[in-house]
Amino acid sequence: MIVRIKLLPLIGILGALFCACKHTPDPEPAYKLVWSDEFDYTGLPDSTRWTYETGTPRNQEAQHYVAKRLANSRVENGHLIITALKDSFQVKPISSASVVTKGLADFLYGKIEVRAKMPVGKGAWPAIWTKGTNFDQVGWPACGEIDIMEWLGLLPEYVFGSLHKADASGKDAALISISPAMADLSDTFHTYTLEWDETQIRMFIDEYNYAIYKASDMTPAEWEQFKKPHYLLLNLAMGGTSGGTIDESKFPFVYTIDYVRYYKKE
Repeated sequence: MIVRIKLLPLIGILGALFCACKHTPDPEPAYKLVWSDEFDYTGLPDSTRWTYETGTPRNQEAQHYVAKRLANSRVENGHLIITALKDSFQVKPISSASVVTKGLADFLYGKIEVRAKMPVGKGAWPAIWTKGTNFDQVGWPACGEIDIMEWLGLLPEYVFGSLHKADASGKDAALISISPAMADLSDTFHTYTLEWDETQIRMFIDEYNYAIYKASDMTPAEWEQFKKPHYLLLNLAMGGTSGGTIDESKFPFVYTIDYVRYYKKE
């Protein structure tokens, strides 16, 4: 979710990115569920599965991430609800949450599936993404990053699926794809899926495979960043380098997750 692309260039390249057109799916491998959160409880996110980012870690964003605060991250009625509030709770006028599996669960290959509903309004920037567990040792982008889903309130009909990796000079060499237009992303739950193996990474919205990144199209050093475990992040950023101007009439911004599931090939 560490995106360095400014808004106007991002909008300008939408046509080029739409080459993330429909791909013929490969035969479905057999998967076994090995980790999940169905959010079938009430209160704070399960502390055996989730911890938190705090502060404002990146991208000149407008929110301050808060840990263990029900107003910003709570489980109720079978959903994880991440809420951005203009309440000046701590350092910044906006509080929000980023829940992560760092130190509790990591993932290498297999399938991650998250069913979620987007917020409403410009300025919101929710995401489902992973970072290499070696982030604290090597930093970003050398740890590798997989953006299973990013949504921008200023482009509400699309989601983005991306990879961020370090090139030979250590700079971010991003690969970005965009989904087909869908008018109901803030009204209806959709399923966002990552399929990841030794040869490629694929992103889906529902059954639609809109992004494929192959090891054969990268240098060995670049692909190496995706041959190591990653941890998962679910966050609601506000504003920043890609979120843009926030429509303050839309507070509170609410990002709702129905479930998170991780499968391994049998």
